Amino acid sequence: MMVSFYSACLADAGKVMFRWAAPILIFTAGWVTNAHAERWSSLVAGVPLELTLLEPAWRAGEAPVSVVFYLKNIAAPRIGSESDEVLIAESRAAGSLVVVVDYAFHPQARVPWINQDLGKLRDDLRAKKILGNRTIDGAHVFIVPSGCRLWRDVIFYQDQARVLAMDIIAPAKPNQPVGALIEFSCDNQNRMGNASLSVCSDTILDGAATDGIAVAMADHPVAAPYKGLDAMPESAWKIKAAVRALRAQSEKLDLNGRIVSVGFSRGSGMALMLVSTNGRSEFEGRGQPEYLSVSSAVQGAVVMSGRFTYLNLRPEDPMLTRYTQAWGTRLAETNNWRGKGALDYFVRPGVPLFLTINVSESLDALHQMDVLQHRLCDLGNEYRFVLDQEARGHKVPTSALIIKSMHEYFAQRLKP
Repeated sequence: MMVSFYSACLADAGKVMFRWAAPILIFTAGWVTNAHAERWSSLVAGVPLELTLLEPAWRAGEAPVSVVFYLKNIAAPRIGSESDEVLIAESRAAGSLVVVVDYAFHPQARVPWINQDLGKLRDDLRAKKILGNRTIDGAHVFIVPSGCRLWRDVIFYQDQARVLAMDIIAPAKPNQPVGALIEFSCDNQNRMGNASLSVCSDTILDGAATDGIAVAMADHPVAAPYKGLDAMPESAWKIKAAVRALRAQSEKLDLNGRIVSVGFSRGSGMALMLVSTNGRSEFEGRGQPEYLSVSSAVQGAVVMSGRFTYLNLRPEDPMLTRYTQAWGTRLAETNNWRGKGALDYFVRPGVPLFLTINVSESLDALHQMDVLQHRLCDLGNEYRFVLDQEARGHKVPTSALIIKSMHEYFAQRLKP
């Protein structure tokens, strides 16, 4: 692993080129108290863990059911003081199948090691190795640590075309307010789509929630199907509206007001854009009216593989033809290309950033990370860069060393 702790610059930035299945049960509307069990192989515990399945309190016919994996007795301190009984009952009352995973306080059932298990839960669900005889709503699969409450569908922006919302998991009744992460989904249709989170090995929010951090997964500002084009200024209006909506929940959710944005792939530019547009009035004034007076500023950002500017691309970039069709020839229509990427607005030093990318990513993605670091160097903007040396391609890091470094960054930036 290569780490640059809050470096103003790299010596040579160019070298970045870097889970007894129960029988099927169909429930109609009504109260259900049935509980069943399965076994699941945990990487952290090294032995199979019992999964206690608590049926939804109600179910409409044979519709797919949303799932809440409720993590009990993990090794991390329990930040929320609300009881498990209350929190589990709430999810069941909302129509979710609650799957209780009891870690029996295994010492590694915490960040950074637990991220491997969180990814495996999603992988095994996708592969039908667990809950294989259930009809699961893959768009609504949540991992909720003990003591945390799930808030679904918090609206932050709506127009004639779409209603944009986020799902929030936060400690319930913590002793003191907590900081929050906001991630813009790399699934443009289902923000909590289990398939996309599994494929991308994205455990950042799931892991952070076990560490006592409030987390929010927000709709990507661009509707499906995604074609690699992030409309501006609309995208910026929408993501800043999301930050305002999250911060506006501070009193209700016991948040301390500090927010760090997170993004991977098509969400990476969104995370960076929140930083580069901090303080720019032309991107304010849109979103839910009740939140317009709330600040849209973020106190940090985790930026992973993605595209940050379209003004500095490799000549062999496979997306060049698409961009040219949308904006015209780059040399002749430079003004049409300018302002389409988050880095175009990074013209003065901002908050410290956390950057990471996989060593076996595409040359185009590695180039973009290189360009981003050069800009930060030129501006004297502090950042921490961690190179993921596990050759896994276009994936979110799951390495314990990288997750540990990232959580050190969270601790610094989310302090009240």
